[in-house]
Amino acid sequence: MNSNSRWKLASTYFELALTPLLFTSISYASTGFQPGNLLVALTNGVVQVRASDGTLLSTLTGPVQGQAKGVAIDSDGNLLVSHWRTADLTAGNAVAKFGPDGSFLGTFGSGYNCDPSGIVVDSKGIVFVGQAACSGDIVKLSSSGNTLETFDPAIEVGGARWIDLAADGCTLYYTSVGQFIHRGDVCTVTQLANLNSVPLSGGAALGLRITPDGGVIVAAQNDVERLDASGQVVATYHAAGETGFVGIFVVEDGKSFWASSYITGNVYRFDIATGQILMSFNIGVANTGAKGIIVVPNQKTTTPPPPPPQPTPGKGRMTGGGNFKAADGTIVHHGFELRCDIRDRRQSLEVNWDKGQHFHLEDVTAVQCYDDPAINPGHPRAPFDTMVLSGTGKYDGKNGATIQLLFSDAGEPGTHDAVQMVIKDDKGNIVLNVPLTTLISGNQQAHQGTGKKSDEDNDDDKGGGGKGKGDGKGNENGNGNGKGKGKDD
Repeated sequence: MNSNSRWKLASTYFELALTPLLFTSISYASTGFQPGNLLVALTNGVVQVRASDGTLLSTLTGPVQGQAKGVAIDSDGNLLVSHWRTADLTAGNAVAKFGPDGSFLGTFGSGYNCDPSGIVVDSKGIVFVGQAACSGDIVKLSSSGNTLETFDPAIEVGGARWIDLAADGCTLYYTSVGQFIHRGDVCTVTQLANLNSVPLSGGAALGLRITPDGGVIVAAQNDVERLDASGQVVATYHAAGETGFVGIFVVEDGKSFWASSYITGNVYRFDIATGQILMSFNIGVANTGAKGIIVVPNQKTTTPPPPPPQPTPGKGRMTGGGNFKAADGTIVHHGFELRCDIRDRRQSLEVNWDKGQHFHLEDVTAVQCYDDPAINPGHPRAPFDTMVLSGTGKYDGKNGATIQLLFSDAGEPGTHDAVQMVIKDDKGNIVLNVPLTTLISGNQQAHQGTGKKSDEDNDDDKGGGGKGKGDGKGNENGNGNGKGKGKDD
């Protein structure tokens, strides 16, 4: 990550689920893979699926040619497999995607400079891909494969080939077929000091994994070396006659790790504390080596708890508008007037973000309004302070988009009001993800009445919500602070 490191910004968004409604169970076929399986990428372009004892269960194959290199599980539980270019440079150079049932789902991302290698997926679903040749850049992609940024790091010999991301979500470790473990901060776009100041002794640094204590285990061809968090080598691991260590995967409990060989096709499991080889097997394919290796993790889904039952009947409404940040820092603007009664057709919501992206609500499919005892909305009085809603509408003018959201009114100032939102296009791709956050500016106001003339006197509103129509730019009646004239229409 040189002083003149460059970042090339494209579209920016993260892709995370919002409510339990977004999650569906995944069934695994016998020809696919499931949590606990060992996945081994081979130089002939396929991926072996093995049981935890090393027994071969199946082989994943697809149309993408070239050596299979890095492997990772994305935020949806799919397998990503990087492929180098073929020997004649006419094919490969892509990342393949497989579903848990073993089906080929197409390629992930595009425009790799050349020879994508190491892959890592962060806790928010963002994917980083290291490249072994040509520019040697690291590519940052959204969970749907859109290129977000590319980073030009300091390299030794072979690009930013193998990578791993620290628990802080910012510090990226990588190797470059040299003798050092390099680091960079992908949040501040800064080249950091190498982990080790003394060159590795075993050979060229290849695959690496960060250990739970902040150290690193790295394949150095002739051996595997473990470094502590200060960069000191504290252990080395050997296998008789082995000179091709490349792939590394640390088992979740932090007590053992897997290592693969691109020369012999052997795969080993080492005890981290003692160095003992706990298990080994050969991939069983002539003239073929083993590369990237992972254990399929259990799917981890973090969702907000379901809200309490909706008051009966669903009465009241919420109005507002303002600005807030999406998961990637993009500023989002909204304006709305939404009602707790799903039978009330007078629902209005506009959301704008980034470079003109826009969502317009057409129909509400589910809505719950409830009082969260942890929130004090203050005045005016209302029977609720939190709204959870699902609906359909138009994304950039095209029908079939969906939205799921949570709005809360936490009183004055409006900057304590909460927002959580996921918008998907007509194909189910997440186009906007807003984890639970608060307004930067603006206001969200819960009201007792629905806005009908008949209950206007019961809506104790002295200017908290105005007409609430919004213009999708964070403005409610033009000022974005929800301080309209207080007339309920």
